[in-house]
Amino acid sequence: MKIKNSANTDRIGVQITGGLFEIAGYIFREQSVSDYGIDAQIEVVQDGEVTGKLIALQIKSGKSQFKEKTAEGYIFRGDREHLDYWLNHSLPVLVVLCDIDNKVCYWQAVTAQSITRTRKSWKMLVPFYQRINPGMDVDLKRLVDIFPVHKSFTVSDIDDVSHGTAKRYSLSIILNKEHTQAEIIDVVRSATKEAQNFDYHRSSSLGEHWRLQSAHVVWLHIYPSAEDAKNNNFLCSTEWISEALSESARPMSQGGECIGDDIKISWNNAYLQFSVYNAIHTMNKGDFIKSVLELTEKTKIIMATTIELLEQFNRSDISTAEWVDAMALKYDGMNDVYMEGISLGLSPFECKDLSIKFQCLIASAHNVHILFNMIDKYTIEQLKFNVNRQIELYSNDLLGFDFELDKVRR
Repeated sequence: MKIKNSANTDRIGVQITGGLFEIAGYIFREQSVSDYGIDAQIEVVQDGEVTGKLIALQIKSGKSQFKEKTAEGYIFRGDREHLDYWLNHSLPVLVVLCDIDNKVCYWQAVTAQSITRTRKSWKMLVPFYQRINPGMDVDLKRLVDIFPVHKSFTVSDIDDVSHGTAKRYSLSIILNKEHTQAEIIDVVRSATKEAQNFDYHRSSSLGEHWRLQSAHVVWLHIYPSAEDAKNNNFLCSTEWISEALSESARPMSQGGECIGDDIKISWNNAYLQFSVYNAIHTMNKGDFIKSVLELTEKTKIIMATTIELLEQFNRSDISTAEWVDAMALKYDGMNDVYMEGISLGLSPFECKDLSIKFQCLIASAHNVHILFNMIDKYTIEQLKFNVNRQIELYSNDLLGFDFELDKVRR
């Protein structure tokens, strides 16, 4: 019986891989029984001590593994069954490509960030520079959390804005430290790549439609700080639109400078101007809370009377004309409160959510009284319905305001 060349190649590949890992200071353990795409495990050694930190390996050998390449590395392609298994494995998983002739092995970690989904399967770049040697020590220790990874950015908000013909995401990115322009571009590339492989969907129907498909469009807004994000003062915005997306489904381009990988970036020339404006007009916490509490108290007094008048009208204690006239007289008072509220300076960062709830509160209260300035547009039944609806919104906004107020007072 002849031995298959492929089996012999696989055995040589495992032996070369194991030898290189041991030279680099790792403990190599071959799986004696095939483990559904896991050929071996390595254990990380720290300061001469075993750590119990393991990494799973899938080892691929032979010339066929090196046929497809780019300027950066080799392209490894796999099936979705293995991808799902590796991404959900209890251990980090590396794909190792073993060049038997030159006794060199290249590796790449299988993560949501490193893979790119295709229509039928997936692919992954295995860089030329990622070889099994002592230089990979920090990379692998980070994989098993011995060395912490301090990410240079945070995805603060993800909006799924997909529809039936395109999978699309819009992200808000907050930088975790000061960045040079070159570093910001690296963040943009990294975040865009990460978003391309998102599998989050705003509805079950979209999830079913686009499951395991790569995104077609990714928009980013980059903020130097969380306070900038709250003020919607972005430093730059970017877009990436897949070449595979049909012309009819492509969104209108926002333009910008091409930075490679089909990504365009637009710098916000007014960023510094708005930053200065925000700094000048931002109130301190004490003054802001004092102002909103005074205006909220005035709003509550006006709305208490408003609700009482509605109840009197519902009980027929007052006539329609009396109700309408009494409510019309209250418009000026509520309008003054509303105008003063929207003219306040900017809230401090820790009060942003309270500020939003306050603005909703005075707006819903104001909307009740605006109705009586447009009395000729409604029947009495329509007027009652709209008043009841706005009072319901006001009551909900008041609960939300009290909740946020309690948070900032802690």
